[in-house]
Amino acid sequence: MAARLGEDGNRQALAHFVTSSPWSPAQVRARLAWRMHEAIAPTALIVDDTGFLKDGDASACVSRQYTGTAGKVTNCQVGVSVHLARDHASTPVNWRLFLPRSWDPTSSQADPSRWTAASGAVFPPAWATWRSGSSRWT
Repeated sequence: MAARLGEDGNRQALAHFVTSSPWSPAQVRARLAWRMHEAIAPTALIVDDTGFLKDGDASACVSRQYTGTAGKVTNCQVGVSVHLARDHASTPVNWRLFLPRSWDPTSSQADPSRWTAASGAVFPPAWATWRSGSSRWT
């Protein structure tokens, strides 16, 4: 979207629009999935993880964990994505940050300083993450 705005585009207005939109992200993703299902007629569902390397550990869901991006255990966030695919096309239709046990307030391994220091942030069950040790999306 930003590329379509060109050099004279109001990128700040676009950022405000994207971050302050009143619609539900779950509904937008569901609509995207249905639309892409019709467009590419997928023959496969791909679940993939991607590591986002981090120097520190202050960002949400950062912990020392293995990531194929670095090929080793390091500080990173791990994103999990679901893609619809076929031989000529693929598209991501859902994605979440993996929630390590050290960030999960319901885990006995949680480090309370991580999630209480985040300006009193609250992590409700529908925080839209995949929890460590869980086989379901929440």
